[in-house]
Amino acid sequence: MLSRSSTIRTLAYALLVALVLLVQSFAEAQNKGPQYDLGSDAFVPLRTHSIYAPYVESTLQNRFWDYGGDTIIDTNRHVRLTQDKAHQIGWLWSRLPIQAANYEVQFEFKVDGQATNTYGDGLAMWLTDERAQSGPVFGSKDYFTGLGIFFDTFANARHPYSFPRIMAMLGNGVESYRGDKDGANQELAGCSIDIRRTRVASKAKLTFVRNVYLELQVQHSEWDEWETCFKLEDVKLPERPYLGFSALTGDVSDAHDVISVSSSSIVYKERSYAELEAERRKHFPKDGSKSPYDKSSKSRSGKGLFSSTGGFLAGFFHGLFTLLWFLVKWGLVVAVIAGLGVVFLRWRKARDAKRF
Repeated sequence: MLSRSSTIRTLAYALLVALVLLVQSFAEAQNKGPQYDLGSDAFVPLRTHSIYAPYVESTLQNRFWDYGGDTIIDTNRHVRLTQDKAHQIGWLWSRLPIQAANYEVQFEFKVDGQATNTYGDGLAMWLTDERAQSGPVFGSKDYFTGLGIFFDTFANARHPYSFPRIMAMLGNGVESYRGDKDGANQELAGCSIDIRRTRVASKAKLTFVRNVYLELQVQHSEWDEWETCFKLEDVKLPERPYLGFSALTGDVSDAHDVISVSSSSIVYKERSYAELEAERRKHFPKDGSKSPYDKSSKSRSGKGLFSSTGGFLAGFFHGLFTLLWFLVKWGLVVAVIAGLGVVFLRWRKARDAKRF
């Protein structure tokens, strides 16, 4: 029979082991969060610049967002900026400017329609001084001030690259977007990615760290695999931009949907000029070496059989080790719980035996 003191001691040891395992699991989960990847001190959701189903309240309005033009709200599915009809314009804009100095905006979208060969025109994401004004630039006003990212599905001219095309443009308020050339000479950066009728949810993730970098990543072919479209050093954006989305159809058409928008503030401690310069060099090494922050699944090097970054055997053993560690860790947790149950049953049996 176990004495009461030994029972208490056993219970204490078991609880301590369980607590250590749970704390370790929690720490690992935290380390895998966005702030760990970005090297920031905190990652704070921005409710004012995020939107999900059902999108509107009982008044058919959203306290943080405005929508207009031909936009239709399907409370179960999406914000449809344009239907698959010709000559439509729709937009969705935040009512408040982004106050954070550094931020990440991740949004899910869908571009689809009945046409198989000719379709368009596309949608845009905006971070500008202006807001909620319809116009010819993917559904929003021309002569904008700030950043426009265009998801262009229709080529108005011939180019050495393919369409659909994602391109970024910095507007200064006086220069007009040249749609007849698809903004070819105004492109800050861009990439050709097929964002139409993707087999997984289409998502884009824009990360802006002021005085350091601006990066756009896209999920379009595999779940949780992000392809870097562009990454630029020290891009100057408006201090307090409004966040918006818009779409346009012309003679050809597509349905352009925004499924969700999730924005977060990236918080850093106060940093000196030297610290900012060191951070820039981490992202953009002068010697041309690979940045430790380069997480793009499409830019990994090393495809050999034994490569530590992309090889088959490395991936197999990494997956095997991860699986074994998962089984061992949670096996210990289950064993501790089972041990506690056995100890409790023995203690209760001993207590009941003393009554007689």
